[in-house]
Parts: sequence; C-alpha cells; structure tokens
Amino acid sequence: MKAVFKFLRYATDHKGLIFLNFIFNLVYIVFQLVTLLMIMPVLKFLFSKDQAPSEIKSGGIDMGSWFTGLYHDFMQWFALMVKGEPVKALMLLCIALVVLTLLKNVARYLAMNFMVLIRNYSVRKMRVNIYEKCLQLPVAYFNEEKKGDLLSRMSNDMKEIEFALMVSLEALYFQPLNIIIFLIALVALSPKLTLYILIFLPVTALVIGLVGRSLRKKSIKNQMLIGKIMSAFEETIGGIRIIKAFNATSFFGKRYRAEDHEYTRNNIGVQRRYDLSSPLSETIAIMVSAALLWLGGNMVFRKELDPEFFLTYFAIFSQLIPPFKGFSSALYASQKGMASLERIQELVSAPVVVQDPERPKTPSFTDSIAFKNVFFSYTENPVIEDVSLEVKRGQTIALVGPSGAGKTTLTDLVARFYDVKKGGIFMDGVDIRDFRQDDLRKLIGIVSQESVLFNDTIRNNIAIGNTNATEQEIMAAAKAAHAHEFILASENGYDTNVGERGSKLSGGQRQRISIARALLKNPEILILDEATSALDSQSEKAVQAALEVLMEHRTSFIIAHRLSTVQHADKIVVMDQGRIAEIGTHEELMGKNGLYAGLIKLQKL
Repeated sequence: MKAVFKFLRYATDHKGLIFLNFIFNLVYIVFQLVTLLMIMPVLKFLFSKDQAPSEIKSGGIDMGSWFTGLYHDFMQWFALMVKGEPVKALMLLCIALVVLTLLKNVARYLAMNFMVLIRNYSVRKMRVNIYEKCLQLPVAYFNEEKKGDLLSRMSNDMKEIEFALMVSLEALYFQPLNIIIFLIALVALSPKLTLYILIFLPVTALVIGLVGRSLRKKSIKNQMLIGKIMSAFEETIGGIRIIKAFNATSFFGKRYRAEDHEYTRNNIGVQRRYDLSSPLSETIAIMVSAALLWLGGNMVFRKELDPEFFLTYFAIFSQLIPPFKGFSSALYASQKGMASLERIQELVSAPVVVQDPERPKTPSFTDSIAFKNVFFSYTENPVIEDVSLEVKRGQTIALVGPSGAGKTTLTDLVARFYDVKKGGIFMDGVDIRDFRQDDLRKLIGIVSQESVLFNDTIRNNIAIGNTNATEQEIMAAAKAAHAHEFILASENGYDTNVGERGSKLSGGQRQRISIARALLKNPEILILDEATSALDSQSEKAVQAALEVLMEHRTSFIIAHRLSTVQHADKIVVMDQGRIAEIGTHEELMGKNGLYAGLIKLQKL
C-alpha cells in the first residue's frame, strides 16, 4: 500500500475532484447493493405460499432489528403494490432493475470522468515538474546521464506512472469502498457465513504481497533496460554517418540486439508476474465461493436458512469477486509503476549543485572580472588549478592551449554552469556566487563551436535571449551578423523552420544565426568557444566579419585552437593541464619562445 500512497501525493492538488469521484462511486455501489437486496423479498413474495412476510432465517444469527424492520416495511409496501398478482410483481421488479441499473451506471460514468481529470492533471503536473527540474539541473548532470535514458523516463516511465496513478486511486477509493460496503451487507445478513469468508483474507494478502514484491524488482530493472535501448537508438541515429562510413553497422546491430534481448527476457518475466494477478485472485475467490456454497447449501438443507436468503447472500458475495480482483490487480500495477516512479524521483531529487544565494546582490560590471586562486574539478582530478587572472572591462582575452587544458571549463565557471571548488571569481569585487544565476547570465552571450538551434523558425531562434524583441530589432541583429541576405533568400524568410538542430541550414548559416542571437541579447560579456573552427574558409570569412561586429565594445573571452584568429587579443592566456602557463600579448609570448611560440610554429608547418 505504500506504493499506492506515493502515487496519491501527486493527486492531492485536486481534492475537489477526488471528493466528487468518491461521492459518485459511493452512489454507484449503493444502487448496486440495493439492486441485489431486492432479490430476497421479491423471491420471498413470488414463491411463498401465503404471499405474506415471514421470519427470515439466517443460521440462528440475529440480524438486528434495523434490518428486520426494513425487510417487513418493504414487504408490506410491495404486497400493497402488487395486490397478490405475481405477474405485476415481476413487472415491477424488471422496471426497478432497469431504473437502478441506469442510475448506477450514470453515477459510475461521472465517477470515471472525474478520475480521468484527476489522472491527466496529476500527470501533467509531474511532467512539468520534471521538465522544470531539467532546466534547473547543472550542465554536469547531462554530461553524466545518457540522453536516451532521460527521454525514456519522460516517455515510457511517465506512461507507467499515468496508468499506475489511475489504478492506485481506484485501489484506494473505489475497490475498498466497494468491498467494505458489500462486506457490511454480508455481515448484516449472516455474520456466521461472513466469518468463514474473512478467514481467507490473510492468506490472500500474503500471496499478493509476495508476487507484488517480485514484480517491483523486475520492473525496476525493466525500466533501466528500456532506457539503455533508447540511449543506443538515439546514439545510432546521431552517429549514423560515422557508423556507415566505418562499416560498423554489424557491430552496432549486434550490440543493440544483445541489449534488446536482455530487455525482452526481463520484460517477459514482468508480464508473467503481472498477468498472474487476475487468475490468482480469481482462483482464491472461487475457492472461497465453493466453501461458501458448501456451508450455505448445507444450512439450507438443514432448514437453518431460507433458500431465497442464501441466493441473495451469494449474489452479493459474487459481486465481491470483481472488486477483489481489481484491488489485487491495482496493487500489482502500482508496484510496477513504483519502479518508474523511483526512476522519476531520482531525476526530481537530483541535487542542484549551483544554487542562488538567499540574499542575492545585483550584478554590476563597470571595472573588471578577477579570478583569484580558482580551483575546480568534475570528480577527484583537478581540471583548473590555482588560476589567477584579471580581465578589464572591454578587453579581449584569448584562451589557448592543448586540448583538455581547461579553457572551456574556465569560461563555464564565469557563466556559473559550475561553481568553483576553491578560490573565487569576482565581478567588480563581488563574488559571482552572490548573484542570481539569471541576473548574471543576462550579462553574458555565448557563441559555441556547435551552433545550437531549435526546431523552430529563424525568427524565434534569434529571439531566444530576448523574446520581447521587435521585428526591426531582430532584422538589425541578423544584418549585423551578415545573415539577413540568406534569410530573405530562404523559403519563408524569417519564418523558415530550421529543422532539428538547424539541419536545414549550412554550418556557416547556423553560426551566423547564433551570432545574431548574441547580438540581439546585447551582452556585456561575450564567450566565443571555437566559433569558427568547424567552418570552411568562405563561411569562416563571413562569420569572422560578424564576430568582429559582435565583439565591439564588449569584454570577450575567445577560445581558439587556430591561433591566427586571436593574435590581436589584448591578452593571450596559455593554459596547460588546468594552469596558466603563460600570459601576455602575441608579441610578448613569441619573445618568450615558450609553449605559445611552440604552438604557433606547429600550426605553420
């Protein structure tokens, strides 16, 4: 039941809908019970020789004056209505059955309608929470987790949770309510017979619990395996050109088949356990029914029980079997859904390492950015070690050095994608950790090597950093980025869809749209991370011209492997193994004949 209550936490915002669902379910059950209870007095009237109420025999058990009184009142009213005519009695019974069935099904429909609203609103809330959590999580989280597995959590796991949430609500409200009301009716009719039924409950609970725990373990593994399959598929689609170029289709096919085989084998185990719930609960119910028939039948033979009374009792008991099966199936489904919920909870409860301060300061950049004895590491091994550097407002700083030297990491620390482990980065003397992340990033624009465009129009991709921008401002940014001409020449101009990740555009076009985006944001600090390294000579020339416009009057950090593009920087910082190896202008560093000069010579070869 713990699994059921965990799901219900997501439905607590909709107490009004839950209450309405409960009320209409209650109405449905009451009408259903009344329909069944009508059988006994009607049968008594139809088949009794004296056509008058008589004492109800219930195995020597006193049913209580309230039930006996109800019985006699109803029989007197019924006798008055039919006036001793069996055909009229049968007609009234048929009309009553139709009316009661109609009313109870209307109530059930309304209850299910409210359940649909509860389920969809609750799952929508969960999806939005997951998405917003993903936006809050640090960049490092997405470097460590597989994209396919995250997509699987958002799709497959959410489907499992949606179903489990529905059956959990049914398990807590409808099925137990159904069982309890019918049990009360059975106890009122015959406590002795009902006692025999209740003896079987502990055995039933034990069997269901054992199967449920086994199902949950298998389901956790199942969702993990389907996440691996999604990751493999996503990876294959992203790298299909390389896979084909290196004739690696058989290798990747073999690897995928192995992962899919493991998932299929585990999924068969999950389905077998889940499918066991209904026949298992039905078998137990039939065993109880057989015992009830034996006991009740013998009481009828001994004339301790009226036949019509026992038929009514057994009819009511038979209505316990569907909710009992439904309750056990719901428990199994909630156990299966718990595996998905745990995977979702892992994501939702993942720590947000980079936090906003409780009392944030407003960032102001009028003087300088200072790195003071900065240390940083992703795991145990340091990536940045004891870096101290001052960057004056308006300066252009080039970060160069071998791959893995820590250049990109250093600029990521400026944008607070990560926080430093030791030391600090200060803007006008204030630690940037004292600023809200959003406030700090308003000052920063980034153009990276891989232009990240979204499956939307060119206009919307440019306006991401400034959604309130006018058409004139967007076009001005595109013109400054040397993108206006090719945009107008495209199919729908600024309303042209760029495709997934900008697949409908060339590399140079994507990069110029990224530059237009940065220009529209109008940041005070600019980070250019290998912004032209992936372009051909013609595209690079156009992009470089756009970058020069972008860098005017801004503080710029340029990360470059092509050193010819950074020789005019105010400072060139040479990184090596996370430390600053050299610092100075191009001429000063060439005069030192150190690491920078060596890199220049290598590129001239």
